[in-house]
Amino acid sequence: MCQATIAFSIMVFVLNTGSSDQELLPMPINWHIPKPSVTTPGTEYKPPVNENVVPSEYAPKIYENSGDAGPDQSFFIVGSGLTENVFVWGRDAQMPEGRRWDAQPYLVNDNYLAITLPERSYDSVYLIWIKNSHGWSRPIRLNVPQVWWCYPKHPVAGQEVRIFGRDLARRPDYTTAFVYITKHGSQGKWLDVIKADKYSATVKLPHNLSSGIYQLWLHAGNGGQFGWSEPLEITVCESPEIKTRVLHVTDTDVDLHKIIHDFAEKGGGTLKLNAGMYHYRGTLKIPDDVTLEGAGIGKTILQVEHSESQDFVYSVALGWDIAPGRIHTPGDIMEYKLNVPISGKWNVWVRYATEMSPWNQSGVSGNMTLQVDNGQPVPMLNLPNTGSFGSFKWSLCASLDLKSGEHRLQWKNVKGGGISLDAYVFALDPDYQPKDNPFPETSDHVIVLQGENVTQFKTKEGELPGRITSAIWLAGDNSAIMDLTISGNPQISDGVLIQSDKPLKWVNNCRIERCRISDLEGKHAEICGVRFVRASNALVKDNEIYARAPLFLSGIKYSNLSNNKLYPVTRFGGNSEGAILGRTDIIEECVIENNIVCSPSGNEAGGPLARRLIWVSTGRGSVSKNWFANNGVEQPKGHGSVIGAGPMRFGGVAGTDQNVGEMILFEANHRTMYFGPIADAGEQFIILPKSISPTPDNLLGNVKREDLAYNEDGEETYFRPPDRDDGSQEPPITEYYVSIFKGQGQGQTRRVVARDGEKLLLDRPWNVPPKSGSIVAVGTAFYRNHIIGNYTPDGMTGIQLWISCMENIVSANSIARMRRPALFLYSNGTTLASSMPRTWNRGISPLFFNHIEGNRAIDCNAGVLVTSGDDGKIPINFPRALGNVIRHNSFERNRTDGVIIASRKSNPAEGDTSPSILGTVVEFNVVRDSSIAFHSGNSSDGVLFRRNHAYFWYPVNNSTEPTVGFQVDVPNADVVIDKNEVEGKGGEGNPRNVIEIKKAD
Repeated sequence: MCQATIAFSIMVFVLNTGSSDQELLPMPINWHIPKPSVTTPGTEYKPPVNENVVPSEYAPKIYENSGDAGPDQSFFIVGSGLTENVFVWGRDAQMPEGRRWDAQPYLVNDNYLAITLPERSYDSVYLIWIKNSHGWSRPIRLNVPQVWWCYPKHPVAGQEVRIFGRDLARRPDYTTAFVYITKHGSQGKWLDVIKADKYSATVKLPHNLSSGIYQLWLHAGNGGQFGWSEPLEITVCESPEIKTRVLHVTDTDVDLHKIIHDFAEKGGGTLKLNAGMYHYRGTLKIPDDVTLEGAGIGKTILQVEHSESQDFVYSVALGWDIAPGRIHTPGDIMEYKLNVPISGKWNVWVRYATEMSPWNQSGVSGNMTLQVDNGQPVPMLNLPNTGSFGSFKWSLCASLDLKSGEHRLQWKNVKGGGISLDAYVFALDPDYQPKDNPFPETSDHVIVLQGENVTQFKTKEGELPGRITSAIWLAGDNSAIMDLTISGNPQISDGVLIQSDKPLKWVNNCRIERCRISDLEGKHAEICGVRFVRASNALVKDNEIYARAPLFLSGIKYSNLSNNKLYPVTRFGGNSEGAILGRTDIIEECVIENNIVCSPSGNEAGGPLARRLIWVSTGRGSVSKNWFANNGVEQPKGHGSVIGAGPMRFGGVAGTDQNVGEMILFEANHRTMYFGPIADAGEQFIILPKSISPTPDNLLGNVKREDLAYNEDGEETYFRPPDRDDGSQEPPITEYYVSIFKGQGQGQTRRVVARDGEKLLLDRPWNVPPKSGSIVAVGTAFYRNHIIGNYTPDGMTGIQLWISCMENIVSANSIARMRRPALFLYSNGTTLASSMPRTWNRGISPLFFNHIEGNRAIDCNAGVLVTSGDDGKIPINFPRALGNVIRHNSFERNRTDGVIIASRKSNPAEGDTSPSILGTVVEFNVVRDSSIAFHSGNSSDGVLFRRNHAYFWYPVNNSTEPTVGFQVDVPNADVVIDKNEVEGKGGEGNPRNVIEIKKAD
C-alpha cells in the first residue's frame, strides 16, 4: 500500500476568539494521504494540532459515529469518557485555514453523545474532538468521502469506472467530485469525472494507463490533507483479447449442439444466426469464448422441442448436506465418473442418513451395491439408522480394488429402502477416517465424490437436489447470448443457467443482452428466467424475461443486472416469490438498477402476481456493497394516467400466506459463528477464546444445546467455518462480519478476511480496538448496501431491513400504498448462545448506523418502524439497534404512527439493564396525518427528535382520542424534543384536539 499517515509539525494559530495561547489538540492516527503528496482542491485546514500531544488513557475515546451531517444537522457518537466539551473545526469564508465552531451537544452521557453542527457553519469537512477532565480525544472526521467499491471490479485503460460509497462529491451540492489515481509511490493523476453525486461517481480512466495495481483516492474538495478518503485498491487489467472470428448460420435446420461444439473446438468467437426459428432438444450449452447472436428479439427464435430426459444437462446443487432424494425403489441407479490417481485397495466411506425404523428395519445395510465399470457389484454394508433422513453420519461401507485412471461408478438400490447419500470418500490409507469439520478434500490418497454429482440418474421417483432443466446453459468464461428469443416448453424450468461446468468454480464474464426469455412452464423447480450460480462479472442487460423468478441469484459477484423488463408469472403453488430473488447466497458488489417489473398481458389489475420486487437473503454468504437503484414498476396504461391499470401489485394470492409483500426485503438466514466476550484484540484483529463456559439454559432462546459448537474435548467453543467455499451449506470465513455490541469499541463492524487459529484477521483497522471482555457477534450480514431511488407501490412493506444490517444507505425511494410500514428496520435478540446454525429470522444481530434519508411514503400503515425482535426471557444488557439516522423523509396519510421506535417492554426481573434501541437521530422529517406523528416507545432511549414537522389535516381513524405530535412512553427516557413544529388542518400552531408533546410520568 503506497500511502502515508498524516503528520504535521507543531501548529499554533490565532483563532477567531483572538486568543494566541490556544490549547493544542492531539493529531489523528490512521488517516492516510497519497504519497508523494499532491496539491489538493480548496482550502487547507490548519487546526491547532501537535503530533507530540498524546491523549491520556482516560481521555475520551470515540469508537464509532453516524456517517455525515451538515450545518444544523446532527450526528451520534458512541465511545467512553464523553462530555459536552466539544471542539469542532470547519471551513470558514474569511479564514481559509478553517476555524473553531460552537456546536450543540445533546443526550450527554459517558458512553454516547449527539451533536448538532451550527447552522451558520459551512458545509464541508468537520474535525471533532471531545474533552474530559483527563484531556482531549483523538479527532474524528465528518463528511470525508468514503470509498466502498467500484464497478467494474477489474477495469481496463480508457474504461469508465463507477465508484460507490458515501459523501463522494463536494458538499453542499454534490455536483463535483475529485478523484485521484496513483500507483506504487509514483506521482498520480486527477481523473476526469463524468458525473457525481453523494453516493456515486463516474470517472474515465486514461487510455494510456498501464496495467497494474492502483489506488483510487477521493477528496472532499476542502480541508487539505484532512479531506482525503481512505484509498480503494483496484487492478487495471490488459484489454481482453477480442475473438474476431465470426461464423454466419443461415440455415435454420441445423444441429445447434454440434455447430456450437465444433465452433468452440476451433477457438470460439461469434456465431451469428439469421432470422428464423431454430428447433433443438435438451439444453443448449455455450462453452468458453462463444457468443450466440441473433437478428433481434422476435426475429431469431430458439425453440426447445420435447426432449428425452438424457437430452438435458441436469444442473444440480453440489455440496455437503445436499443429497439425492426418494432413491428408495429397487432398481434405482445413479452413475458417476470416478478418477483414481493411484492403483490400490481403496476403502469406501459414505456420508449418509436413513431412518427405516417405521418399517421395522434397522437400516439399509446390504440393500445397495457399488459397481466399477463392468466388475462385480459390491454390497454396501454397515449402514444402520442415523435418526432421520437429515442426520448425516460417516460409515465405512466397502472396499474396492481400483486401477488408476477414469472409471464408471454405479450405485444401485437392489433390495429397496430409503437413503440420503451426501457423499462418497475413497481412502487409500486404511487408517483414514473422514470428519465433518473440516470436510475432507480430494488429494492423491483421498477422493471426494458428492452423491448428487451424477452422470446418469435412472430412478422411478428419485429427485436430485435443486434439479433444474435449462434451455440455455452459459457454462464457460466469456460465453454470451445476444439478440435472441428463447422459448421454452413444459419441461423447462430455467431459461438461462449461468454456472460453470466445473464444480465450485466461479464462471466469469457471461453476458445476456437484448434477449426475450419466455414460455418456461416446468413444474419441478423455481422457474427462473436467468439463474446465476457462482457467477462473476456477469452482464444481463436490456432483456425481457417471463418467469416465476425472472432473476434468481445464487452466488453472484461484481456483476451488472440493469435495464431489464421483468414479468413475474405464476406457474404453480402460489405466485412469484420475487422478481429479483437472491436465495441464501453471496451477493457482492453488484449493480442492480433500472429494472422494471411488468404485468403480463391480461393481468394488469386485480390480485398480486408477485410477492416481492427484490428479496435477497444471507445464508451461505453475506450481501455486501451492492447498488440497488431505480428499480420499480411500469407506468399505468393510458397516456397521462397517474393511477391505472398496468403496474404490478405485490403480496400473496388469496388463500395463501399473506405475510408477504415486502417490496425490497433484506432477510437473514443468519449464521452466528460466535457471540460473547473476546480474549484479546489488536489494531486489525480479534482473538476468540478457545473454549467457552456453557451457555446458561435461560440464554439459549431459540438455539438447541446440541446445535452449539464443541471442541474435541466436548467444551463449548466458537463455530469453525471453512476457510474457503467448499460446496457445503456453511459460509466460508470471509463471509463473516465482527460487530461489537458492548464494551470498548462498541458499534464498530469489520469484515473477516482470514482465520489463524483463534485470531480473526479483519479488512481494516479498528477506530478504537476492542479489548478482552468486549462482547462481539461474528455472523453473516447485510453490509454497506445502497437502496437508492426505487419505486415500491402496492405491497406489504416498502423497504425492510431484517436482521444483521449495518451501515446501509436507504435514500430517495418512493413508497406507496403499503399494508404495513413503509420502512421497517429490525434487529434481533432471540438468543445469547455462543453460536447458532443457519436459522431464518432468529439470532442475536445488530442494526447499526444505517442511514435513512430523503424517502417519501404515502398511504402506509406507518412511515418508519425501528424495532427489535427481543425474546421476553432473554435479558437486554446492550442495545441491538444503535446509531441509526432518519433524516429528511416524508410520511403522508399514515393509518397509525409516522415514526415509531420501540421494542418489547423492559423487564428488570429478567435482567434487563439496557435499552434495546439507542441513539436514533430523527430530524427534518415530515409526518402528515397519523395517530402519533413521532413516537419513542418501549426500550427506546437516546433519541433526538429535532426540526421535524407534524401536520394533522385529516383523521386517520374513528377514535375520539386526540392525536399526538411527539410521544415518549418510557418515564425518564433520554429523549430530546427540540425545534419541531406541530400544525393543524389550517396550518395553525397549537392546533385543537392535538397533544403536541406527551410524556409518560
